[in-house]
Amino acid sequence: MQTKDKASWIRVYEWIRNGIEDGLLAVGDPLPENMLAKETGVSRTPVREALRRLEQDGYVKIIPRKGAFVSDISLEDLKEIYDIRKLLEPFAALSAVNRIPDSVIDEMEKDWKALKKVADIGGDIDLSKVSDMDLAFHMTITKYSTNKRIESIMSTYHTQIRRFQRLAAKSLSNIQDTIGQHLEILAVLRKRDGKLLSDLLYEHITKSEGNIMKDYFVK
Repeated sequence: MQTKDKASWIRVYEWIRNGIEDGLLAVGDPLPENMLAKETGVSRTPVREALRRLEQDGYVKIIPRKGAFVSDISLEDLKEIYDIRKLLEPFAALSAVNRIPDSVIDEMEKDWKALKKVADIGGDIDLSKVSDMDLAFHMTITKYSTNKRIESIMSTYHTQIRRFQRLAAKSLSNIQDTIGQHLEILAVLRKRDGKLLSDLLYEHITKSEGNIMKDYFVK
């Protein structure tokens, strides 16, 4: 695949993915190749490649002779991804706690404190930014684990976790609460208390799962 073609399918991929994550494309919405090609200014070949990749990552379902559609998120998907997170991330924290540099902790803390200042004055909060900060926060912990297979497993599910993170951000009933959770976790990380960090992470991930359950699966 030539560089130009690769850039084209990535552009289509990101256009569709962002539309799904931002709620502009809803579950079940059709994704006609002609429309996508027109919207993104590319030919249908990179559109097909983007749809194929999006299907692999769980954003799209392709039905033979019918076309591509925004995929649903099942309760089973939610439980399986969060079970993986609740098992692996707290365990990863036990070895990562003494390996994450102070400079990395400082940078994350600065970002969450800046967000808190905006929330304290009732300013507008970009929930997609909150989601991205949250995902980076969790991936940083697994990155510094001594068990590199954990990082590899988490990377495998990165796109699915990203989609759930966006849903969790939209489900936040109290932005101050989630900011407080992250700052508390960072404070414990700074103290290098592995057991407490592991416990707090488990609790934090469980709350995130509960928010999605409440807003998307409990009717």
